[in-house]
Amino acid sequence: MKKTFLYIILLLNAVTVSAQNREAVPAPLFSDPNYYGSCDPEIIYNPADKYYYIYYTSRRATIENLFTATPVGVIKSKDLMNWKFVGYCKFDGIGGTKDMPATFWAPAIIADKNELHMFVTWKPDTTTAKGPWGGPAKIVHYKTALNNPVNGWIKVADMHDSTYNSLDATVYKKNDTVHVWFKGKKAGEKKNELFHVVSTDMKNWKASGFSKSDVFNEAATGQPFEEAPYIFQWKNKYYMLTDPHKGLMVYESSDSENWKYQGIILKDSGTRKLDNSRARHCSVIVKDNRAFIFYHVEPWRDYDSGIGIPKQPISNRRAVLQMAELKIKAGKISCNRNEAIKIN
Repeated sequence: MKKTFLYIILLLNAVTVSAQNREAVPAPLFSDPNYYGSCDPEIIYNPADKYYYIYYTSRRATIENLFTATPVGVIKSKDLMNWKFVGYCKFDGIGGTKDMPATFWAPAIIADKNELHMFVTWKPDTTTAKGPWGGPAKIVHYKTALNNPVNGWIKVADMHDSTYNSLDATVYKKNDTVHVWFKGKKAGEKKNELFHVVSTDMKNWKASGFSKSDVFNEAATGQPFEEAPYIFQWKNKYYMLTDPHKGLMVYESSDSENWKYQGIILKDSGTRKLDNSRARHCSVIVKDNRAFIFYHVEPWRDYDSGIGIPKQPISNRRAVLQMAELKIKAGKISCNRNEAIKIN
């Protein structure tokens, strides 16, 4: 009898551990199945099929030309834990493969009515003739029906003319107005600005000035470089996260216009599998008042040497996607990337 009771206890414990493992978000969350260069994740909920989608820059990390001719990869999930690769985006019916006839980076996406709208960094260059990152880029607006989230992308318009060199858009809706911010500079200028444009119809865009307060302000933050702005709303405040390549910089705002610098998160290496380097270019989804952050990590990259990634060995260039949960402590955003994430 005692042996039977002990067997039952051990069996129950095994089932409990197995269930707990199934409930925990895996690390890494995903790695691109072709070139293993999953970067710049943008998460969006699609109300048509009730899936979460992550659109990401698919760097060609295992070949020399890793930054250009890159597609936008897509994965989807019902529960934020189990993700399935569903392919690469087609734009105007072109592409859908691991090598593109143009370069696409860092998609920013919003669902509006029956459509998805993407604001993506685009450049015609597919070689390194103008440098490892190719030539100048622009932000281009595409849209697709909610029920065709991978292959249906059709160009709407360029967001600016060729006098600007830009990258890394972010988009959100406030009341009836859509806001797009992106990093860029005019031809011949050295300083990058954070541009802000708004629209009520997704067709006519109005310039709304540059970033105010602490964003892109070295005097306020002590950081001379940042990119990849991402804006989201949580707990009655707006937050902006940017990427200085030294973790993620955090700003808060009550009006999504005037930003106050909070500090840096996710700089120190984590202990989860392949989460052992600083977090890069991110996005956030708020679910049941919990905020989950998605970011890419380059686990093999040597940051300490000061050598740029294009000059490091190809074996150093692979990237994976990771997920963590944000918390608010003492009025500021924090993130313990080592905590197991469980989603009910």
